[in-house]
Amino acid sequence: MTTSTLDRPAATALPDRRPFVPEVLTPVERPGNRKVRRALWWAACLLCGGAVGLVLAVVGTLRGRVPSRRRLAAVGVGAVAQLVLAGSFAVTGPQDGGGVWETTRAAVNAPVSGAALLYGVGKGGEVYQNDNGTTAVVLDEGVVRAGTMFGTVFLTDQDVEDETPRTERLSEHEARHADQWAAFSIAAGPAAFPTLYALDETFFPGAFNHFERLAGLEDGGYDTPSDCPSIAGQLTLVSLALLGGSVLVFRRRLRTSRGGRTAGEGA
Repeated sequence: MTTSTLDRPAATALPDRRPFVPEVLTPVERPGNRKVRRALWWAACLLCGGAVGLVLAVVGTLRGRVPSRRRLAAVGVGAVAQLVLAGSFAVTGPQDGGGVWETTRAAVNAPVSGAALLYGVGKGGEVYQNDNGTTAVVLDEGVVRAGTMFGTVFLTDQDVEDETPRTERLSEHEARHADQWAAFSIAAGPAAFPTLYALDETFFPGAFNHFERLAGLEDGGYDTPSDCPSIAGQLTLVSLALLGGSVLVFRRRLRTSRGGRTAGEGA
């Protein structure tokens, strides 16, 4: 006898029990918002790096480069700090007008001037306004040499209350330093001039400093040296140039030798 085969029901497919994850839609950035963010980034780079910073930012944007978060934070904080200091100088600083260059110089140097003015007033200094658009803050201590110019604010321990030929010449000397601050700030940001000044001072100290020479040694109270410019400074710069050239030649030869070995191994 044969037994009939039982018909088995077809297996039913179990429902998919994986959790449902809703699809996240990427927000579409409007062209207007993109232009605003780009303009803000360019403006921040201009404040921190001058014309050089602006050119680098524009070139990077046109090439599609996206700045890192760290760079965005650093440039953003620097720009905001400069705006705050410039605002404080505009409020507490001198309100006297001037020519086109004096007005431009005051605006460009405003962040540095604001920081110096806040420091001087915080130390209890007396503030004096000069006719050439600069401000002198007389302190009892905390100054280098006869004083130091920061932007358009001169921190000094000299008596500048009485207008004498000596104080007038010193004021003109410091006004030329203010011009240097503004010119280099426009070119490469507010840190450009103090960096170049410190570098020059390392090799050409005191009366040998090229920025002091351009501002007038006698007006600044310096004695003109007989061997100006410094021979020692020139020899140091020549030695550094020779050292830098030797390093570049060595690196080039090293790359050439590595390239030759790679080509030989490939053959």
